[in-house]
Amino acid sequence: MQAAPVLDVRGLRRRYGEFDALQGLELSVAAGECVAIIGRNGSGKTTAMRLIAGLLDPSGGSVNIAVASVHNDSKAIDARAALAMVPDTPSLYEDLTVREHLQLVVIAHGVASDRGIEQRITLLLTRLGLDGKTDARPGALSRGMRQKLQLACALVRPHRLLMLDEPVVGLDPAAQRMLQQLLREAKSTGVAVVLTTHQLDFARGIADRVVVLADGIVVADGPYDEVVDGRTVREYGLL
Repeated sequence: MQAAPVLDVRGLRRRYGEFDALQGLELSVAAGECVAIIGRNGSGKTTAMRLIAGLLDPSGGSVNIAVASVHNDSKAIDARAALAMVPDTPSLYEDLTVREHLQLVVIAHGVASDRGIEQRITLLLTRLGLDGKTDARPGALSRGMRQKLQLACALVRPHRLLMLDEPVVGLDPAAQRMLQQLLREAKSTGVAVVLTTHQLDFARGIADRVVVLADGIVVADGPYDEVVDGRTVREYGLL
């Protein structure tokens, strides 16, 4: 019997007054699979991500993460516990140091006493180039370093679904390559990955599938090479 998808989105909609920001999104992501959602500004990408993460209430449809409903009050805690989210704008605590951010995350998710967790924190900070900034607070960090810290906070905690909204903004080429490697490693352990990006070269080699949104509607959904190298991406001005 086929395993249930890690992420299962059915008929997801969001309306603002008379404006339909997202219209009937259908999306299924299996363990170890990566889906890139692409589209022009205003196409509905961030709305979709925020709905899936439970940060917005839908106008219709459903979202299940690890077979738990994100928008059902009795199941939402289980669903969100399985989700690690990296938003498009870093949201950090200005009074905590870089290392304290990760320590707070592992405490909040009940893994602070796990064997080797401090070594994992150190390794993540080193791989992301933050090892020289462990005692710095967010106000002393560049935009790219703040983004790296947000990534570290997502990766250090348990998760079955990793969602990243425009994760390469502010990252230099070396950091982008490191992020690609980290995402490949996450996939190899069975983590499902959903990301939005305007940089299609970044997604190549990571994304198994691409979903193209235009005016809140899915206009293409298929294998990366087939969609990105096909006509749809060019027709919608994404290349």
